[in-house]
Amino acid sequence: MKSIWKPHEGQQTLALSIDTSVYEILYGGARGGGKTDAGICWLLKGTTNPNFIGLVVRRNHSDLRNWLDRASQLYVGAKFTGKPTTIEFPNGSKIYTAHLKDKDAYQSTQGWNINRLLIEEVGQIPREEDYLKLLSSVRSTTDVKPQVFLTANPGGSGHNWLKARFCIGEKKSGVAFAGKVSKRYRIYIPATIDDNPTLKNSDPDYVNFLESLPEPLKSAWRNGDWDVFAGQYFKEFHPAKHIISEEDAKSKGFGDINNFRYIGIDWGYSAPFCALWIEVTPENKVFCYRELYGTEKHPMEWGEMIRDLTREDIVMSLGDPSMWTRNPMSWKNPASQMYTDRSIANALMGDAGNPLVPNLQPANNDRVNGWRNLAQMMHHNKEVEPNFFIINGACPNLARTIPEQICDDRRPEDLNTNLEDHCVDALRYALTHTQAPSKVKKEKKNAMQKDFERLTQEPSPSGFEYNFEK
Repeated sequence: MKSIWKPHEGQQTLALSIDTSVYEILYGGARGGGKTDAGICWLLKGTTNPNFIGLVVRRNHSDLRNWLDRASQLYVGAKFTGKPTTIEFPNGSKIYTAHLKDKDAYQSTQGWNINRLLIEEVGQIPREEDYLKLLSSVRSTTDVKPQVFLTANPGGSGHNWLKARFCIGEKKSGVAFAGKVSKRYRIYIPATIDDNPTLKNSDPDYVNFLESLPEPLKSAWRNGDWDVFAGQYFKEFHPAKHIISEEDAKSKGFGDINNFRYIGIDWGYSAPFCALWIEVTPENKVFCYRELYGTEKHPMEWGEMIRDLTREDIVMSLGDPSMWTRNPMSWKNPASQMYTDRSIANALMGDAGNPLVPNLQPANNDRVNGWRNLAQMMHHNKEVEPNFFIINGACPNLARTIPEQICDDRRPEDLNTNLEDHCVDALRYALTHTQAPSKVKKEKKNAMQKDFERLTQEPSPSGFEYNFEK
């Protein structure tokens, strides 16, 4: 097959020279690194075998259309037919195309027999499990060995799972390593615009544009830095500042008898359930000191676990308001194998003879002001320390998922709800009664606010103790 394209020396050549002993290749990092051309020509290598079947996947129809326009320039002699497009070469080899317009699209390729899979902008796939569904179709019953080629920039809804899967920042780039479970080899090959002299020389204004970007865009788009990325919601969060030892927390006021303690609850059954215990000082410093996280337990089980973990006085437990109206058919009582007619909130609270979650109330579900309040608490600089802290080791899932949150594409002031947001939701609920930006006038106080003021004016009993078990 004739080609009119030649790879640039360096990273592009390296990416295209990886043999089939390496199963997954991730190429890219910064913008302008020549990712699209590299992926197109990587697929072309397989078409020398008449038994070859390839698949290219992009996020949506318009992205796929752009890819096909470029492929038509490089695939000389191939026929582009059908919708979605099939590319057929003179020797009989084929490349199919698909786009991931919705969640069901991940199921559409299951059962296919694909030799080579190219996913453009794989970081736009929100969940690793969806990526693995695509991978399940990459296999071979012929002499063509299966392989996967991925392109990506830092950012996007899949940023964190992709970074973790390819151990970016942990292992040396350009060196293959075996996966922990599958044992198949993977490799990450970074590339920036400096690795694409064609673009750099033909469009120097684009280089100047990348150089002029504010942080963190410049670090992500110009340099391919995976530690910061565009779209990250809680840019203020920094583990070195916000995750502290219990000893350091006590020096900042944690554990004082005059502090107030709350529990935030985000319900889930197949999706994770999360309960977070927080302590708030009179100066509005917030300490997260206990976490309960898991799946597939009915509400009474979670309620019993919260009761057993709670040894201190709790001012109020605050949960997702939908738990009071949630269809009771959404969870099942495994003891009787029957559905209950009680709400999720009622089941969590228990009954008079067996109280579970203390003083459970529906939280204020103002998402935008809730996120703003949390970001404000995280804010810090050389002169100002943050007001938000996590006790080291006490809330591992909260510490893990805060930096993973990204902005919603259509509503950037809110979070993208397709990610693992259960801990931050529970935290937002727990912070309902802290000092948050609000449009509500001071003279308009609801019953919960009045109850809170009454409770906070009463002296807190002494003798409580903390349980830092995860």
